[in-house]
Amino acid sequence: MLTRLYLSFVVAVVALLMVGTAQAGGSASIVAGDNLNDPNAQSVRSRIEFDTPRHVRVQADRGVDGYLVVRDNAVYAVANLNGQTMVFDYAQTMAQFGGMARSLAPRSLVTDGRFVNLTGPGRIETIAGISGRVWLLTTVNKAGRERQDELVLTNDPKVRELTDAMLATGRIVARAFPELDAEANERLAQELRNRGTGLLRVSNSYLVERLDPATPPAARFALPSEPMVLPDLGELFGR
Repeated sequence: MLTRLYLSFVVAVVALLMVGTAQAGGSASIVAGDNLNDPNAQSVRSRIEFDTPRHVRVQADRGVDGYLVVRDNAVYAVANLNGQTMVFDYAQTMAQFGGMARSLAPRSLVTDGRFVNLTGPGRIETIAGISGRVWLLTTVNKAGRERQDELVLTNDPKVRELTDAMLATGRIVARAFPELDAEANERLAQELRNRGTGLLRVSNSYLVERLDPATPPAARFALPSEPMVLPDLGELFGR
């Protein structure tokens, strides 16, 4: 009797784990810019696909012929150059060709603000059909300048997964930018994890427009070819 009960329990746990795995991840449309309320201000709309924070794909809707893939705790830039698809290690590409590599990184993944505190909650706000609460985030940059932003936070599980994927990607991408602190968002990420919340909006600079809970195919996170090793341009030109 005990054996049958134990086996039933094990089967039930395995089934739950399989369901949880099948439902992990999703895709979202994110828009970020200087001022999303100003139609004349520059903004970037990106499609974010993820199954876990370890597998993320980021692609701008327009203006950039390429995308980023996060896998194995590294970021790869996939670009179409003269009709040929090439894969580069993002950190190395950033060191060699800063402008081109930087253009593939959406603004929303890069920040120089270190967490100070998070106060609230305030009013209810609905974004992309999901209800959240407004909180006030205070950060300080390396120059010591303090900044406050409105955050709309929700306990929606799919938004939490999206936020985990975004913050994890931001940490990895920031390592390629010497002017940024790669751990700048770690305290905020921990605060959000402790509260069980995800981000729907940051002031007028970041907004989740749409969120699709369907798990993307694993092929979306595969690299189309082996990453290229770029030559050291300094050595190439005798510098």
